[in-house]
Amino acid sequence: MALKRWLLFIVGFAISLTVILSLLIYVQAKAPFKDANNNAEEYATKNNLLAKVDDSYVYNSTTTFHTVIGTTSKGVKKAYFIPEKATKDAIMEVKLQDGISKEQAIKLALEKEKNSKLLHAKLGVEEIGPVWEITYVNEKNNLNYVYLLFDNGDWWKRISNL
Repeated sequence: MALKRWLLFIVGFAISLTVILSLLIYVQAKAPFKDANNNAEEYATKNNLLAKVDDSYVYNSTTTFHTVIGTTSKGVKKAYFIPEKATKDAIMEVKLQDGISKEQAIKLALEKEKNSKLLHAKLGVEEIGPVWEITYVNEKNNLNYVYLLFDNGDWWKRISNL
């Protein structure tokens, strides 16, 4: 009976230790992204680019950008693309009213894809300019990327069935 209790204790301890270590590793892995997003948001507000930040995320392409979306002090909704590495180039910006919305981009990308699961929709910068990156899994469980031009919603690039 005592051996059984010790065995249960050891198994329970091992499972608990595994869960705790996994959570610690996950938090440590996410920390640099969180810090970088916080820095980009802080940059946008301290330099009076935005009065209120609604969303921010990392967009990876040939260059990594932090997209910061929010409202200016004059009430204009804008997105700023802040490069991860400092450059001499000016920070790109777009007025959200000058292009298609996130909802429109998702609708355009998924209109012929029945039973697809949206993973994310991100506004970012490619060599052609601002684009919406729509990522989804189709009904065959294949990963797909669709890139739509921010200005008019035209298809720029598609990567299918990964």
